[in-house]
Amino acid sequence: MTDAYRNASRNAVLVKDDVGKAKPTTYDLPADGHAFGRSEIPDMEGAREVTMNWAAHVPRPKPCLKGQDFKLINKMATRSKVGNAKQLAEFRRSNDFQLATPGLTTGPPPKVIPSDVIPAFAYGRKSRPSTPIHHVIQGQYAAEFEEAQDMSYAKASEERGAPGRPTKVRLTKTASAQIRLVRDQKAAQQMLENKPPPWTMKKFRNVKGKMSPAEMGRASSEPNLRRPGADSGPVRRLDDGVSTPFSVYGEM
Repeated sequence: MTDAYRNASRNAVLVKDDVGKAKPTTYDLPADGHAFGRSEIPDMEGAREVTMNWAAHVPRPKPCLKGQDFKLINKMATRSKVGNAKQLAEFRRSNDFQLATPGLTTGPPPKVIPSDVIPAFAYGRKSRPSTPIHHVIQGQYAAEFEEAQDMSYAKASEERGAPGRPTKVRLTKTASAQIRLVRDQKAAQQMLENKPPPWTMKKFRNVKGKMSPAEMGRASSEPNLRRPGADSGPVRRLDDGVSTPFSVYGEM
């Protein structure tokens, strides 16, 4: 069975389709550019007109002054023991209860709201201004950021390439602490060097001492631990201030 016979058979089962394409129809259909459905008349008021135009509220007309006060009619009919609609109709024919005049009503005066004084007054909390979406789409913020970055890079290159300008070195916390410690040590040493001598009376400034430092450090109550008749050899002073000969403790 050839493909020409399949297509000419008008049989939906025998018609062969191509790869990636829909199966050809077996019905007599209009041309490819034909649009199916009913053509509707376009609405003169579209979504743009509905969303962009605000229709203000138009209040309905108030009842006329000569109208009937139905609330009062029903109250008076109840007091008159009216029990059905027929009796209510007869009661309304024989009685007339008109609406009261607004100027003669009793009670507090109506409250004045801002919109009564200023028609354009808007209620509610003011929200933030809308985002300028056209600036976002056009890339204005990105262009401003790139311009600011270019200016900062140009300024940095000028400072780096200027002759005679010292190079700024950024120190770490450890290096800053070490520099601070060295400066404090130098300042303390300078204070010790510049420390004035202790105050002394003028008549005793040029007087020299008569005792040596060794004699000044020896106590008058120091015991003599050498044996009588022993050879008086060199004496060593211990850490506790006691003088002992080498022959007793040996050389240390």
